[in-house]
Amino acid sequence: MTAIVLVHHDDYADWVFDSHHPTQGRRFTKAQELLLELAEEAGIEVFELDSDLLPDRAVLESVHDPAYVDQVIAQGRCGEWAGQRPDLARIAHRMVGGTLLAAQALVEGRALTAVHFPGAKHHAMGDRSSGFCVFADFAIAARRLLDDPTSGVERVAILDIDAHHGDGNETLLLDEPRALTFSIHDCTIFPGTGHADSPEQHVYNEPLAAGSGDAELIEGVGRFVQLTSEFAPDMILVAMGADGHDEDPLSTLRYSIVGMEAAVRRVRREFPEVPSLLGGAGGYLPDTVTPEAWARMAVAAARSN
Repeated sequence: MTAIVLVHHDDYADWVFDSHHPTQGRRFTKAQELLLELAEEAGIEVFELDSDLLPDRAVLESVHDPAYVDQVIAQGRCGEWAGQRPDLARIAHRMVGGTLLAAQALVEGRALTAVHFPGAKHHAMGDRSSGFCVFADFAIAARRLLDDPTSGVERVAILDIDAHHGDGNETLLLDEPRALTFSIHDCTIFPGTGHADSPEQHVYNEPLAAGSGDAELIEGVGRFVQLTSEFAPDMILVAMGADGHDEDPLSTLRYSIVGMEAAVRRVRREFPEVPSLLGGAGGYLPDTVTPEAWARMAVAAARSN
């Protein structure tokens, strides 16, 4: 039976920098609830895991500077919010743990697809936050998997279909020959990077013009499939940002939910036995498009048909 591991915590609903900020934690809860409904309709078994892991500081420091980790964890300070917010710092810490729990579930063979909607914080840098992202959970997970001889993971590929370039993952894994990063993004918006490839470092980018839609997304995924087939990863991480949707306010892209479903389904069809970890990344319509797109992509990623 097709199965999905879903990692979640009630605290995620409190991921609110302020009431007017584009990032609103209720999108995670709404996506969780919708995924459970859609999975039941599709006959997919869902194993729910509580995101109860707060990783040791050494884990965070595998990609982040100790001074920055201390600033967030010990002081509750971050460039993404005003003043001291230990509550948000703890949730950011928990989000890293959630992605690590999802990765471990895949290593243990509990399913071929694991979902952590608050995951894929793809802009965070080694010494600072960026673009609503505090800790680089995907880069941390990749390092942990690759450096653990018991994981069975010797190569990791990251596909990022968020509307914004995955600059953090690219930068933090630039010196890691066992990791491939591939970002499909709107080249006209933040962060303004990701215009070229660096094949010798397994870095690939698909910068899209303003107004690009499903056809361009699927074409980019096709290129990812070709390159990744040659790279032969043992696990694929997908930043399935919903902000490329036609209605999302923070990009010029014109994706449909059907197109985004087709994109992740293509990956599963081409790599039917490769464990895949999905993180929500961006999406700024918290009550409508974002949770629906995330949930439907998660279901699509679990099925090859």
